[in-house]
Amino acid sequence: MKGDMKVIEVSSERFLLKKNKTYKNVVLIARDYHYHNLTLSNKKSFVFFIQAVSVENEALFFEGDGYLEEEQGLVVPPVMLELKFFPKQIEKPTKPKPPRKRTNRRKD
Repeated sequence: MKGDMKVIEVSSERFLLKKNKTYKNVVLIARDYHYHNLTLSNKKSFVFFIQAVSVENEALFFEGDGYLEEEQGLVVPPVMLELKFFPKQIEKPTKPKPPRKRTNRRKD
């Protein structure tokens, strides 16, 4: 799912996300039932463990823990996050319809 994301709360200033900042073109991909990968437009990503979801007017409000995965397979301690996600509507490409054949149905 793609969309924009506003960071409401971050429990650590050393984390990838900054409080009260809006990130554009964020990609949210499910890993399993609770864990998701969040990738920012600058290709930085982290694992997000969703603990609560609230549906608002045109947004999803998430509470959970964010994890940065190290290349050695070590996991940095989690950071508590509150995020507001504004999904973008997916537009399906439409094929142009061929012109209708007009026939004269009246036969004299």
